[in-house]
Amino acid sequence: MHRSLRTLIALFIAVGLLAGLLSACAAPAAPTVQPSVTPTQAMPEVAPAGSFPMTGTDDLGREFSLDAPAQRVVSLAPNLTEILFAIGAGDQVVGVTTFCNHPPEAATRTQVGGFTSDTIAIEQVVALEPDLVLSTGGFQLETIEALDALGIPVLALDPNTLEGVVGAIGAIGWATGHGDEAIALVEQMTARIDAVKAAVADIPADERLTVYWQIWDEPLMAAGPRSFPGELITLAGGVNIFEDTDDFYPTVAAEEVVTRNPQVIMGPDMAGPALTIETLQQRPGWGALDAVQHGRIHVIADDTVSRAGPRLVDALEAIATALYPERFGE
Repeated sequence: MHRSLRTLIALFIAVGLLAGLLSACAAPAAPTVQPSVTPTQAMPEVAPAGSFPMTGTDDLGREFSLDAPAQRVVSLAPNLTEILFAIGAGDQVVGVTTFCNHPPEAATRTQVGGFTSDTIAIEQVVALEPDLVLSTGGFQLETIEALDALGIPVLALDPNTLEGVVGAIGAIGWATGHGDEAIALVEQMTARIDAVKAAVADIPADERLTVYWQIWDEPLMAAGPRSFPGELITLAGGVNIFEDTDDFYPTVAAEEVVTRNPQVIMGPDMAGPALTIETLQQRPGWGALDAVQHGRIHVIADDTVSRAGPRLVDALEAIATALYPERFGE
């Protein structure tokens, strides 16, 4: 019988592990009966925790099955590689991509190519004799189809929210025989999230700092509320100036940023050269922005804020500390 990762998440909630992930403002009341969860994205369905054979559907709606915990895993995405190592399944990882650079041990595994199907060497994947391949889906459909044809199990996981990341951690934990470690990791993440939330909880709504997150400068692209930066800004006690858009990363006009006048400007370190006072002042009207006037411009490590993995909590702590340093001992 198929059961959904919603069930696992509900169990996490029942023991208080996901309180920090499901509310940006206050912890929810402890459920007294089986809790109801409305995930922000479709969650992959798997069999009951710890049971094998493991059957279900993944984020692409594909059926998959495992007869036993995977012992030879190829990861085709950096975030999935990070999850594997974070739950203690690093020794089972036999192949990774050229982008899998964390933890450092990942670089010692055989590299099977890049992130897209046209850069992944199927023959290298097959030669590693994996009993499970982890994929993100979208950019790797051709690779997935080729591996399917060869009878190699592929689990596609493409989380785009913190809740989705928890689902991916759970799925990978049980697929590799590290369910307990997956729960422990979620516990650790939630404790840190709760600490951030507690530190900013008493900030009045009208005193919360407004934030413009710049993901790119030509054209100007901001972070919407459905993106990881958008979600983290809210958890950190900030207000995203483009929280009224439905896009993950909307293209915006420079004049609109001036109109909304953010108190803080942030972005990933890959955009660092475009996020200096000197560069920002070159745009008409931007020199008068509150953030520029007060030098409140911060860059956050891109790998932590863009990868759907455990280090999103590192990014949350960095964002919160940048916004309210006095509340975090800075």
